[in-house]
Amino acid sequence: MKNCPIPLAFVFRGKNIEAIHYGSIAVVDENGKLTHYTGDPEMVTMMRSSIKPFQALPLLMTGGFDHFGYNDKQLALMCASHDGTDEHKEVAASILLAAGNKPEDLQCGTHWPIWMRNDNIYPENGEDKDPLRHNCSGKHSGFLALAKFLNDDTKKYLDPGGKTQRLVKQAVADMCEFPSERFGVAVDGCSAPNFGYPLINLAIGFKNLVLKHYKTKEMEKAVGRVLQAMTAHPKMVSGEKRFDYDVMRSFPGKVVCKVGAEAIEGIGFSEPKIGIVVKIDDGNTRALYPVCVEVLKQLDIVDKMDKFPFLKRHEKPEIANYRKITTGYIEAKFELKKVL
Repeated sequence: MKNCPIPLAFVFRGKNIEAIHYGSIAVVDENGKLTHYTGDPEMVTMMRSSIKPFQALPLLMTGGFDHFGYNDKQLALMCASHDGTDEHKEVAASILLAAGNKPEDLQCGTHWPIWMRNDNIYPENGEDKDPLRHNCSGKHSGFLALAKFLNDDTKKYLDPGGKTQRLVKQAVADMCEFPSERFGVAVDGCSAPNFGYPLINLAIGFKNLVLKHYKTKEMEKAVGRVLQAMTAHPKMVSGEKRFDYDVMRSFPGKVVCKVGAEAIEGIGFSEPKIGIVVKIDDGNTRALYPVCVEVLKQLDIVDKMDKFPFLKRHEKPEIANYRKITTGYIEAKFELKKVL
């Protein structure tokens, strides 16, 4: 019988359950073998921004990264779903400038910057019209640099059939050990190609990323550089008040994690040597982070929450109304099954 998503998180109003979020979890060991799961670890879903670290690899592997003289901070932003702060904007602009590209070349679109949205600050100076503040501007700036280095048409740098995106697609397939010809392919929120495949393979990809595992020395070296950049500059990868930043600074140098839209999270630990993926079925991110913390607790990576102050607020987040009166909370309740 096929496994199905199960209840992972419960939303309480007072003492009453008001909503339930279903989902699936997969955990793999250093060999890519499934060790723990709940729900359907083979569920196929779109991976959205969780695959950004893999999408950055071709720029390194082709030599384009060194050709343009990029540094770790810039590479971290290429892997990011960033807040759109002034610093993030400045780094994105520097990536474009080094390759002879311009902000108007970006095809990611625009949106209300994440840091402003999180702080309830209305964009009064056109911040929501600035593509450099889009959370994917780093990734797109990297794509444009790759296209320029390959003499690909920069106006068509998102074309799935172009050389740029063919290399990107293959890098994702190689890291996640899943045939690219079996990918479900669609358009991401930022207009780039995105891919669908089983959850367990995303967990394998994050295991490979944090352990720098791959069959060729060329990719292994590139993966190591991505890992170094992300762990050295976690704030570039996300930003203040963000779960990814809080996890990476809770275990400095030992973990990489990357959220994707519609509530998917990939996590890789170097100790213990594992890859984790969590997917909330209904796409609601409010349930994602309490579930991720509960996974870390059940795997004995997190014991006493007082020892992890950056993660504590994600464990059982309170819900407040428009008058900032606490009305309830979100609690993760499930049990990981161990594969014997």
